[in-house]
Amino acid sequence: MIIAIAANENHLNALVDPHFGRCDWFCLFDSETHKNSFIENPVRHHQEMVGCDAAEFLVTKNIGMVIAGRFGSKVVDVFRKNNIQIIIPETQQSLKEIINQIK
Repeated sequence: MIIAIAANENHLNALVDPHFGRCDWFCLFDSETHKNSFIENPVRHHQEMVGCDAAEFLVTKNIGMVIAGRFGSKVVDVFRKNNIQIIIPETQQSLKEIINQIK
């Protein structure tokens, strides 16, 4: 399964971003191969519908799960419609910590 993690920087020591739609990066982690890659959030500077645009962008990446500090209600609707699981960590963690919990 491909897991998208909202991040504030493009390395594994970066923190999970508290703002899904406005995050700078998405870490895509493949739970089967344990490989990860980073892609810039191409919609983070849009004026409106940033969260929904980011969600639709990630849907095209065939993700099965998404992790961020919080999600707007319209974003939740997009992910639910596409059967994508949403995870909100209880505490702020690094990408490395999140990935180690998934492994």
